[in-house]
Amino acid sequence: MRTLTMLATLLIGTGYTTVATNTSEGEFKLVKSDKVVSLYERWIPGSGGEQVREVKALFEVKTGIEAAITLLTDQAKGKEWNAQAEQYKVLSSGNRNQWITYTRYSVPWPFGDQDCCLSHHVSKDPNNPRAGTIYFESIDHIQFPVKTSVTRIQGTKGRWVFEEIRPGTISVAYIVSTNRSKKLPRWVTDPIVRNNLFTTMTTFRSLLEKG
Repeated sequence: MRTLTMLATLLIGTGYTTVATNTSEGEFKLVKSDKVVSLYERWIPGSGGEQVREVKALFEVKTGIEAAITLLTDQAKGKEWNAQAEQYKVLSSGNRNQWITYTRYSVPWPFGDQDCCLSHHVSKDPNNPRAGTIYFESIDHIQFPVKTSVTRIQGTKGRWVFEEIRPGTISVAYIVSTNRSKKLPRWVTDPIVRNNLFTTMTTFRSLLEKG
């Protein structure tokens, strides 16, 4: 989700078109795209008044929300689509529409290892079994304590939105914001955040369509 965070960080990819642009609140700007995935972002006020990045990734896929739930709760496949993830754990609630994930990322210098704990819940479209929204946000959980050797990604909040745009084809929007690390300047973090999320979304889409 990567759990995005973008989940903040990670793999520098190649072979995509990058658009350098400034963003402002209320308006998403395209920052990266290829023939499959488009990535947009804007800066919005955070809970403490600081500016936080909100990212939106868009792609189309020939499947629906049920397949996404299955993939997101598949502990074995979590490391496959989450770039740089060394751990991906799923804590089931016993309800298919609610669960918790824990992801730990092995991140190269200058970031250092990071992790996040997210609560998910599903709101399905009563008029279309293939559509709906999966909401997620940061939580604290006793099974996944904060470790001094790992930076906990805080303030993550977002959603996956599934809408049928034509018979058999779903539009997927992944929208997420998270507290920005102040340890490194944006000119260092921006391309890494964008490329890592791009890699994550591309792999997620591929696995989702394969079922």
